[in-house]
Amino acid sequence: MQLIRAGDSSPAVRDVQQRLARALGQDLPLDGAFDEATLRAVRHFQRERGLPADGIVGPETWRSLVEAGWTLGDRLLWHSRRMMRGDDVRELQHRLNQLGFDAGAEDGVFGPLARAAVEEFQRNVGLDVDGVAGPSTVAALRRLQRAHQSGGVGVRAREREWLRGLSGRTLAGARVFLDPGHGAGDPGHVGPSGVSEAEVSWQVVSRLSARLAARGAHVVLSRGPGSNPTGSERARLANEQGVEVAVSLGANALATPHAAGASTYYFGAPHFVSEGGYRLAHLVHGEVLAAGWGPDCRVHPMTWSILRQTRMPTVVCEPGFITSPHDEARLVRPTCQDRLAAAVVRALERFFEGAPAD
Repeated sequence: MQLIRAGDSSPAVRDVQQRLARALGQDLPLDGAFDEATLRAVRHFQRERGLPADGIVGPETWRSLVEAGWTLGDRLLWHSRRMMRGDDVRELQHRLNQLGFDAGAEDGVFGPLARAAVEEFQRNVGLDVDGVAGPSTVAALRRLQRAHQSGGVGVRAREREWLRGLSGRTLAGARVFLDPGHGAGDPGHVGPSGVSEAEVSWQVVSRLSARLAARGAHVVLSRGPGSNPTGSERARLANEQGVEVAVSLGANALATPHAAGASTYYFGAPHFVSEGGYRLAHLVHGEVLAAGWGPDCRVHPMTWSILRQTRMPTVVCEPGFITSPHDEARLVRPTCQDRLAAAVVRALERFFEGAPAD
């Protein structure tokens, strides 16, 4: 999609303003002009939704704006080939998890686990078992709400059991998904010298893939040098290939050249955190910092599609700001790329050995 940003004036901006007003409960001018008030609202919305608060409406922010327009009960929810997404799905998952039904990660995606949880709930309360969250199912859920319960016990227990099953393994035979950010036709951020995020991420992932293969791991790449799948397409490929972990590589950026440092991200929503993603993110981040990539910009929860739609521990690593001349020089230097690839390999080795988060 075409990016929508400050200074734009169009019907698309008016659409964004209307969606922001509903999502935030704020009065905004609905004049189609992307002014300072709209910019503040976009950034507020992005912070609330676990997205980078850059004030630009790109694919991820637009996806969140669309999904924020749904509340539980607005529509029938069921599992389909093109899975339904929205805040209503996330609330459904949360309510089911609170009651002890394992609806999976509270990611707002109506997948097989959500359908199974709806069917089990319907069976328990005496409703027709069809796996569809319609008016009667939603009404029963609201009657049985347990606000004092933390919820998600089944989800966490299943994830912890899976993580325990990895303990003591090596990289030999492991299935690892590697995702070089951006791609053909979408360079991502561009550094002072003209090098793009897509180029850097491909170079680092190529080195990382070779190191993992040398250790006996089976590597699946999200894209080639001439392709650029969407975040959802990358996540779907990882799920279809049955990989055990996924690592996405990119670079950070800000308008100022003084911003520098390394950040790592995992999936975290208002009522849910991926424990495997959290552990892997801290291990990757610790090794990246130990390899000299700093300063420390810390580990953060995010809701990017590649994080929330994958069904395995997934992280996004941004070892530097490509807009920083210092970081950019390191990102393109082959010896530094080798050190970065080696750091991620060490982190994956520790993850499969069962090491705790640093």
